[in-house]
Amino acid sequence: MVLAARRNEDSCPVIPQQTDTDVRDIYNATEGRAGTDQIIVSSILTSRSNGQLRAIAQTYHQRYGRSLADCIRKEFSGHMQDALLHIVLTAEDPAKHDADMLEDSMKGLGTKDSTLIRRVIAIHWDRNRLQQCKAAYRHFHRRELADRIRDETSGDYRKLLVIFEV
Repeated sequence: MVLAARRNEDSCPVIPQQTDTDVRDIYNATEGRAGTDQIIVSSILTSRSNGQLRAIAQTYHQRYGRSLADCIRKEFSGHMQDALLHIVLTAEDPAKHDADMLEDSMKGLGTKDSTLIRRVIAIHWDRNRLQQCKAAYRHFHRRELADRIRDETSGDYRKLLVIFEV
């Protein structure tokens, strides 16, 4: 569905009637029934703009008292869960999602080096995105991103990543 490139542009206006319909359809395809209709949920989440997805997530939470991300965590698993969560979390708060993905690549025993490199470089290309990510990292993880990267790396590898990050 993602490869079909049917996703609405971010410049498309948010349509309240479509939001209500999508929220009802997602609920009826997941928590409102036994089993999950993955096709309905996937088709909605892969075709709506980020603005529309934010509206869907807010309305879902207001109407059902649970976040859309929690619904996905409950109803899906594996790669499908990862993909749908990535879509929803990126739409809801891209800076927080970037910060969380960087933290995920460094937490626990051992740093996932290739993942950390890929994420730092991807974020680095857009200065506004980098600044927003750094602020989100500071806010949500109570630490400077550069300090966290320094603690997880060493040598030339550290120098390279901190140059990209700062």
